[in-house]
Amino acid sequence: MREITRVILHCSATREGEDFTADTIRAWHLARGWRDIGYHYVVRLDGTVESGRPISDTGAHVKGHNADSIGICYIGGLDVSGHPKNTMTREQKASIKRLCRALCITLNQPLTLHGHREYSSKACPSFEVAEEFQGLQRFMACPGQ
Repeated sequence: MREITRVILHCSATREGEDFTADTIRAWHLARGWRDIGYHYVVRLDGTVESGRPISDTGAHVKGHNADSIGICYIGGLDVSGHPKNTMTREQKASIKRLCRALCITLNQPLTLHGHREYSSKACPSFEVAEEFQGLQRFMACPGQ
């Protein structure tokens, strides 16, 4: 198993209220010539977590930062006009928290949570992860507690 130290959160850059599946995103990525979906998990509008690329495989979600990270993508990130906006639903936020906690426990490894925008000039995930997920970082640093 590869050494994982970070979780990087993304948005699908799709309009508010439009739901998509991991299979849809996989098709988009395959059409771009990728070998699979770039993300390890996709969180749908209702909070359903769908598996993407296996976590044992290096993702394709942040150029130069994939080897030690897990990529999570929430559906949304744009307002109805196509501008960046935090469109994350309550259900998505709750699922992302549960998923991050579960990953820390499963991997028995402290992890840090970041937004894609910390590694590129993109708006993704359309909000500041540290502000939106205050308190989660502390839990992720202490697996099993």
